[in-house]
Amino acid sequence: MKSIKSFLGSVWNIKTQEKIDESNVVDILLKNRGYSRNFMNSTMRNSMPDPYSFIDMEKAVERIYEAIANKQPIAILGDYDVDGISSICIFLKFFEDIGIDCVYTIPNRLDEGYGLNISNIEKYKDHLIIAVDCGSSSVEELTYARRNNVDVIVIDHHTMSCIPGGAIAIVNPHRPDEKEDFRHLCAAGLVFMCVVGLNRLLNQRNFYENIETIPQLTNYLDLVALATVCDVVELKGLNRAFVINGLKIIQAKKNLGLSELLALKKPSEISSETIAFFIGPNLNAGGRLETADIGVKLLTTSDCTEAKQLALELFNLNKKRQEIESLMVDESISMIDENLNFICVFNPNWHVGVIGIVAGRLKEKFNKPTIVICCDKNGVGKASCRSIGNVDISKIVKKGIEKGIIDSGGGHALAAGFSLSTDNIPSLKDFLKTEIKYNYKPKTFNVDAIVGLPQVSLDFVRKTEELAPFGQGNPSPIFVISDVWVSCAKILKEQHISVVLSDDFGNTLRGIAFRCVGTTLEDALLNTKNTLQVLGELGISVWNNTRSVNFLIRDVAENCC
Repeated sequence: MKSIKSFLGSVWNIKTQEKIDESNVVDILLKNRGYSRNFMNSTMRNSMPDPYSFIDMEKAVERIYEAIANKQPIAILGDYDVDGISSICIFLKFFEDIGIDCVYTIPNRLDEGYGLNISNIEKYKDHLIIAVDCGSSSVEELTYARRNNVDVIVIDHHTMSCIPGGAIAIVNPHRPDEKEDFRHLCAAGLVFMCVVGLNRLLNQRNFYENIETIPQLTNYLDLVALATVCDVVELKGLNRAFVINGLKIIQAKKNLGLSELLALKKPSEISSETIAFFIGPNLNAGGRLETADIGVKLLTTSDCTEAKQLALELFNLNKKRQEIESLMVDESISMIDENLNFICVFNPNWHVGVIGIVAGRLKEKFNKPTIVICCDKNGVGKASCRSIGNVDISKIVKKGIEKGIIDSGGGHALAAGFSLSTDNIPSLKDFLKTEIKYNYKPKTFNVDAIVGLPQVSLDFVRKTEELAPFGQGNPSPIFVISDVWVSCAKILKEQHISVVLSDDFGNTLRGIAFRCVGTTLEDALLNTKNTLQVLGELGISVWNNTRSVNFLIRDVAENCC
């Protein structure tokens, strides 16, 4: 494997030295990812397990059926991100389709924080409560529920070190006693599995004899796809099938609210990137700045006027979120201690709904584990963490709780959150100095191949897209285009740089580098006179019904090939 060091100090690992063109690009991309041709055959039929293969799924399904049969009200309690919103909406749509009323609630991020809380358990004590995308670490809340004879079902995918008592059923592929290899599923994927099991049981119990239209469960796959992409779980096997089929439902405009949101962008095509970079941020904006109810209402409404209003409301909230985020990132950078191998920054006045995005931006920029802390309205410190591959931040949070530095928290290996007294922030930093240990490595790009401009055609890019959808576990192909120079460049919106790359044979390619003004990448693109190697992702853009290849530039190196 050949390595190249770039102007930015990152390392490019070139996966193949083979000559690549449209005839062999698919095979090379599969080989680079360690996949066989079977990867391309991810279908619902050959990927779906029996729902009851998950521990406690049968218990969950039977208890939901019991509530339906006995006309017990059902309450869905969920998280405020896209996975939580989508999970709630799958249940709401299914219950609506079978004529069953249910209610839902989402904790307000700004006032209540994440997960189950005792006030909501008390409020819905006469209901069967189904907690989605939360509940696995709610030991106190589930104990309270059991003590007060409130039945709670948990359907979640967050990491678990123990199984809390008090729930009727806990469906979570991360249970310590779970044997099935479906730990890559998000909560919405598990909720869909639950609905499949419930639908089967209702059919077996002759529930559908008095219903004119039996639910079409595949119509909920758009919601599963949204959550699967936005929760950054691996896009292979069942998840790949979920997203492929979910994108078809989105393109068919089955969901009115989603269609109205997309109408504000008018994408030439809808892909996993559309979900990740447009739909997801807009749906999340409600929960970050106001209430996640806006997203639930958008995804479940059947009223055209309401759908337009809700879509525009989320769109405007997301623009506001971007402005807040930009200011917080700039302030955070000025606080960073470059001598530490992690980032931990604090401002009591930062917006609690945006600290997670800011942590992600800083982690990407500096390639270090990052913790961003602000205060809630009660003055309690709220932290959001993003980590790198060789530092499990959830284990560090757990240890911080054990030592009494952190009050509560949890999450995944690469993303977590916690609460603490702001008086403990100095102790937290000292604790992190001892706990965050790793050999620092420069940012690495795994490059699929080096190509020249003559090879970069529409047909070549279309062949690469046969491996879509792209995301975690199946990243968008990265190519290095060699022997080019920047023949034209201009700065856009004081942030981005648009360029034309040219070679000695008159071939050209348009490219863009986002958020690079004021960085080393800007200097490389604007001031380097020698030929270059340019790293990035190829795509197809549509303008006035004309398709052309474009290049998303990520890095630049001096030409040495």
